[in-house]
Amino acid sequence: MEYLCLLFAVVAFWQLGLRYHRAQRLKELSQRSTAEFGELKRQLTNRHVIVTHLADSIPQSFDPKFERQKLREISQTAEDSLSTIDPRKPSAEKIREFVCRERELLHVTRELVNSIKTEDDLSRAHLVTSCIEGLDRANAQIGDHTSIYNTSAIAYQSVKRASFLGQRKRKDEFTIFDIQD
Repeated sequence: MEYLCLLFAVVAFWQLGLRYHRAQRLKELSQRSTAEFGELKRQLTNRHVIVTHLADSIPQSFDPKFERQKLREISQTAEDSLSTIDPRKPSAEKIREFVCRERELLHVTRELVNSIKTEDDLSRAHLVTSCIEGLDRANAQIGDHTSIYNTSAIAYQSVKRASFLGQRKRKDEFTIFDIQD
């Protein structure tokens, strides 16, 4: 009987240790995901600024081929949508809304960059070239941070599902980002 009580005590302590370890791991993954999401938001905001600068750097003579105001509005809408997302408690609905706006911005920006590349004088303009290069760097950084954030979010979800702590679905789970089409 004493051995049975001792066995139950050891199992109970082991379970407590396991739960504590999982809770600490979830806390660490949550902090990592939150930090990376904050960095991703910063990089996305940077891209919005570069897109606005690109629109401003294009001469008025190019306007018949390009809707400057439309690009600014789409960029501002994407930025507004991004600013509503709280990195500590990202809402899947707000992220989906933002991704929709960001994809629209990416589409219009790609069309603009492709149009610029067909215009020799415009594609050689220093300010325009600098904006396009900055946009390429920003896109690469966003891709890197998206991958890191998604990896952290997937790890968080996996640990949460594997633990007894994750039996209930909570709204504070991290949502996977898929911006690129």
